Amino acid sequence: MLDVCLLGTGGMMPLPRRYLTSLMCRYNGSNILIDCGEGTQVAIKQKGWSFKPIDVLCITHYHADHISGLPGLLLTMGNAERTEPLLMIGPKGLEKVVNSLRIIAPELPFDIEFIELTENLQTIQMEEYRIKAFKVNHKVT
Repeated sequence: MLDVCLLGTGGMMPLPRRYLTSLMCRYNGSNILIDCGEGTQVAIKQKGWSFKPIDVLCITHYHADHISGLPGLLLTMGNAERTEPLLMIGPKGLEKVVNSLRIIAPELPFDIEFIELTENLQTIQMEEYRIKAFKVNHKVT
């Protein structure tokens, strides 16, 4: 069974009952988090789901409303005694961006593995699912 939960949706700042962009999918025991805006941890907790079993974290782009919750989430995952590596998938520069944000989360009990997307259309095949990433024009004027 596939569970999809919109943890946070469109907005430039979190509101009391509306968090920034994040989506979590659960399928056959596998968990994928797409984006990690501010409030993602609160939304996961309110849903009654866990931080520890996130297998893959995909970042669509580097606007703050899609990534500002990442340092806190990584720390929370570490505090949940996670030791398994976390796979992160995102646009070119992902490792540099994440490591810059990790200045406030420097020591984690798990490794982070990175897949940086470099093509306009790229497919990543995983055990039971396939992630198809494609470049779009997303500019704010």
